[in-house]
Amino acid sequence: MNLDSIITPHKARFSARFSRELLDELMYRGDAPADEATLALHEEKYDPDGSQLSNLRKLAREGESRAVTFFERAEHRPDWLDDELLARGQRVALEFAHHYGMSLMHSLFAGAIFARATLVTASTGRLGSNPARRIKETGSFIASLLVPGGLEPGALGFETAVRVRLLHGSIRSWIKKSPGFSQNYVGEPLDQTMLAMTLGLFDYLNLRSMSRLGLPLSACDVEAHHHLWRYVGYLIGIDEILLTESIEEERELWSALVAHQAFPELFGSSYLDLAVTTVGGFSDAGALHEHFIRNVFVHLSGGEWFGVDEGYLPDPLVTAFRVGSFAVGTARQWVPGVSWALEAYGSNRLNAARELASKHKFGVELELDDEAAARELEVAALVAGVRARFE
Repeated sequence: MNLDSIITPHKARFSARFSRELLDELMYRGDAPADEATLALHEEKYDPDGSQLSNLRKLAREGESRAVTFFERAEHRPDWLDDELLARGQRVALEFAHHYGMSLMHSLFAGAIFARATLVTASTGRLGSNPARRIKETGSFIASLLVPGGLEPGALGFETAVRVRLLHGSIRSWIKKSPGFSQNYVGEPLDQTMLAMTLGLFDYLNLRSMSRLGLPLSACDVEAHHHLWRYVGYLIGIDEILLTESIEEERELWSALVAHQAFPELFGSSYLDLAVTTVGGFSDAGALHEHFIRNVFVHLSGGEWFGVDEGYLPDPLVTAFRVGSFAVGTARQWVPGVSWALEAYGSNRLNAARELASKHKFGVELELDDEAAARELEVAALVAGVRARFE
């Protein structure tokens, strides 16, 4: 497989394994164990402080059957899980932490083109006035997964993944009670296709981006990274039919998901400008930095993905970055000690994010600002566009 090859919305296709009919069905399927556990909590309204997991553990200790079932499933280790491969996948991410950060930034904005997912995040306030907070939280989630041994039951990564799964159940329950949401939304919020798309952003799209950024990834690197995220997908409640066995299958699934739910035409060419300006605001590098970000985004996914006609134009900064990436990646494979040094650097770089993950309960905090009315109009336009496509 050519990992560098971009799947544009125009070229995306369904397959015999991942057909339109299957994705249509899964678009209406949530996560039964998490949804039942949410019902067991008897939440009269959504509790935004993220205390659901500790409350559910208390119910499990008391013998509440739905709570017991939730934790039994979470702690069950699937037959295909390979601890050695899992640890290698964590090391791959740590050794390329700098590239992972750049790729993740791109993935979060590229994923917004899946309009049904954007409607959910918008409705919960996750794409409100403070996108930096969402990016920081996502980074802390990923950092928690990369702690050596962190995916063992009770460890930070495991607890964080299970907490996020229950958060999804609470959001599904809460958001469907919002006036007008169920009548206007197509499918189940945070359904199986949406969870699989999110996993694809962290797995397939991250690998593709790192490769396009110049890193020479070995077949073992790719296999281990995919195995790591396959298990994370299991922990957050993705159905086995969507937990692909290889990166080739994951790419096939990604193509089908793009054909099914990627709607760049609903966002317009201004979306790329907004993404670049937002990312540029995280640093003080100014216009030069924003020019670099724009070229990186177009290089990683193509102009069509972001609804613009422009193709990637050679950028000396991007070229220099790719050359440096290739040099570092080659040294990692052949020079003794480089791999260890990169892993140590990556682990140190993620310390702050891990600290946030250890304290953060991953609740939903609504973001209100002066542009709320304008944002409501944007959401209404997305709703209309999505309904028209599926009808």
